[in-house]
This record gives sequence, structure tokens and C-alpha cells, in this order.
Amino acid sequence: MFHKKSIDEWSLKYWLLQQYMRLAYWLYFRKVESVNRSNLPLKMPVLLAPNHQNALMDALAFVYDTGLQPVFLARADIFKGKAIIGILNYLNIMPIFRIRDGISNVRRNDEVFEKSLRVIHNKHNPLCIFPEGNHGDKRRLRPLVKGIFRIALMAQEAYGDELAVKIVPVGVDYGHYQKFRTTLFLNYGEPIEISEFYQLWKNNNVDAVNRLRERLAEDLEKLMINITTVDYYDLYMNLRVIYNAPMKNQMGIHDNSLAGRFRADKKMIQLLDNTLETKPGNIASLNKDMNEYQALLKQYNFRDWVIAKGKFSLPAILASATLLLLTLPIFVYGFIANILPYSIPVRIARAKVKDTQFHSTFKFVLAMILFPVMYLILMIPGFCLIDNIWMRLAFVLSLPLSGMAAYCFYIHHKKVRSRFRFFRMKFTRNQNIDKLLALRKSIMNKMDQIVLNPVEL
Repeated sequence: MFHKKSIDEWSLKYWLLQQYMRLAYWLYFRKVESVNRSNLPLKMPVLLAPNHQNALMDALAFVYDTGLQPVFLARADIFKGKAIIGILNYLNIMPIFRIRDGISNVRRNDEVFEKSLRVIHNKHNPLCIFPEGNHGDKRRLRPLVKGIFRIALMAQEAYGDELAVKIVPVGVDYGHYQKFRTTLFLNYGEPIEISEFYQLWKNNNVDAVNRLRERLAEDLEKLMINITTVDYYDLYMNLRVIYNAPMKNQMGIHDNSLAGRFRADKKMIQLLDNTLETKPGNIASLNKDMNEYQALLKQYNFRDWVIAKGKFSLPAILASATLLLLTLPIFVYGFIANILPYSIPVRIARAKVKDTQFHSTFKFVLAMILFPVMYLILMIPGFCLIDNIWMRLAFVLSLPLSGMAAYCFYIHHKKVRSRFRFFRMKFTRNQNIDKLLALRKSIMNKMDQIVLNPVEL
């Protein structure tokens, strides 16, 4: 009889897809940074426990970052349609059933748990479970479900009190959930030794699960952006954009790393929380200024960096416009070669995908298919017109490179337009420009007061 391959065993087909996916992930994100990846032990019974925010992109983050072939558990309701099920199975993703999926389906979890235990004991690749049970569009830790803890403690039974099974918490944070060329930060925490909870598990299963859940929640809160306030959530998020650089300076962080940005955001959120508890009127006043500031930014289609700069020279704007004009042929070439595989996923996602947290996943997966198809189509006439092998190679390379150049052209074009619009409004003495500058100064001053005079709890 032939041995049936386990889901966590190394697969050449998976590896080949993984290399392509990692290239696509590298292109999709402007910057991916992970810290303390050494906290993920190899050839050990390990469960990865990240916070969950961005659908399948969260799972792909660990396929990209670890270079391993992890096995995932995902909620069963996303396993719809043959194509989706095929993709999920190919990516080593197994369904986990919840009460809302029906009692008869919940009973199928016994088989899932059995497979999960085999994955853990095999020690080939980590088992990754998102303990929140579902994704959300807010940067806060949601209540953790019990499945991961039951699986971890059941796996520890094979080792008794011996140090063995570990849960590694991981914080995941995106610069933006849906946008192309944003950032991704992965923050690996210290492993939690399940053996510490084993004796309690033998005596009281419920108590052991609850204690382990509390421990993981505490660790995850330290590793992720966790904004607990509901009323001032938007204020906190906007301050992450506006006040991060001053916060970093106050903390003596002088690099451009995502880790440094994360540390500054965590400190700022702590100070805001303390102020909200002791002096809520200060936060309400800050929020009033922020709402007015954001409304004016939206009205004139500005970003905060424009107002932060506060001054642009006409010669510099004209020089930038001239550079755009000179590079226009590159933009046109890249636009023609890449616009269809770029725009089709965006349009379909907006029209067909109701859950916005799935937009990024849908666009990414569909683009992985459409871009090589488009390039193959363009290579047919290209190769007919080009005889030299090196020129053919240059043509093939030019397709994705010109696409990235076209995107950079588009972003630079938007920035030049913003600079010119600001210059024109300032030159014509538009009162709303002065109001924007005054509001931003007020926000910065109020934040300086909170940071420089912190409230101790």
C-alpha cells in the first residue's frame, strides 16, 4: 500500500507556488518587516497564534516570512465553491466549524482536531490558528475562542510535564488593509510553554483553557496595535499618521523601521488611554480639532504630509512636473502592459466582494493569475518582432518593471498636483489653508502636552 502524504509534509508543488507567491508578496507590499522570528522554534511541536485582520493575506504573511509550509485552520464558512476550496486545500488550510455552522458540522471538528494533533506531533511545520476566530477591520484584540487552547493542551498530553508544545503569539499590523504597496509588520513573541498548564489541565480542563487564554491575550496585546476605545478610535488612528514622527523623536528612535514606528504607536496609545481615563475633556478637545482637520483634508483632497510641509516653491513644483513629462513614455508603456491585470481585480473586488477585509486577498490572488497571463499574451507579438535573445529577455523584464515605474509615476503625479494645489491656495490667500495649518498646530501642541506631561495611573 502507498503511504498517504500528511498535509504538513514538504511538497514540491507547494514550494514552487510558494516561491511565486513570495515574489508577488514582495511586489505587492512596499515594505515587509518581521522582528524576533527566532522565537519560532523549528522541528518542535509549535502552534502559531497571530491576531487576525486581513483574511487570507494573514496566512500568506507567514508562508512568505517563515519560508516554511505551515498548516492553517480557518473558519469553515469561507470554504465555498470548488475553486476556493481547491486553493485553500492547496495552501494547507483546513476548515474549523463553529456553532453557527450547525451542530452536525461541529461534530466534524473531532476529525479536524485529530489532523491538527498529527501536524503538531510530526514537527514538520507549525500549525497556525488565528485565536480570535474571525477577522475584523479594527486594530484591536477581539475575544479569543477556545479551539487553539484545547488543541495545544491535548497535544501536550503526549509529553506529560516535559517541555514540548509551544504557542508562539504573533502581532500582525498592516499600513492599510486594502491598498497596494503598503507595509506589513510581523512581531513574534516569546513562546508560551504549554507544559506550565498541563497539571491544571489534568485536574480542571475549563480552568486550564481559561488561564491559557488569559495568558495568550496578554501577550498578543503587547505585540499588536490594540486600540480599545470605541468613541475615539478614529482619533487614535489619525494620530498614528500625524504624530508618529514626533513620538519617535521623544523616544529617541531615529530609524525608519516598522518596529520603531510600532514602539512609538504603542507608547502614544498608552499615553492617550491614560489621559482619556483621567482627563477625558482633553481627549474630547483633541478629537474636535482632529475631526475638523480631517474634514478639511477630505474637502480639498490633501494628505497630512502636505500640511505638515506647509510650504512649496513654484520652481521645485515645475521641476517635478518636467520630470513627469520626460518620463511620460515610460508611464504609457507600463500603463498599457499592466492596466488590465491591475484594474480588473480592483473593479471586481469593489463590485462583488462585500466583506472589505477580503478585498486585498481577492485582488492579490487574482492578480497572481492575470499578470503572467497578460505578459504571455504580450510576449507573442513581442517575440515575433524581436529576434535577438537578449532583447527578448530585456522585453520580458520590462513588462513588470515598467508596471512598477508606471505606479510610481502615478503616485508622484498625485503628489505634484497636491503641492501645486496647496501653492495656488496659499498664493490666493485661501482662508482654509490657514485654518488647516492652525488646526494641525493645535493638534500637535495638545499632543505635546499629553506626551511631555504624562498622567501616571
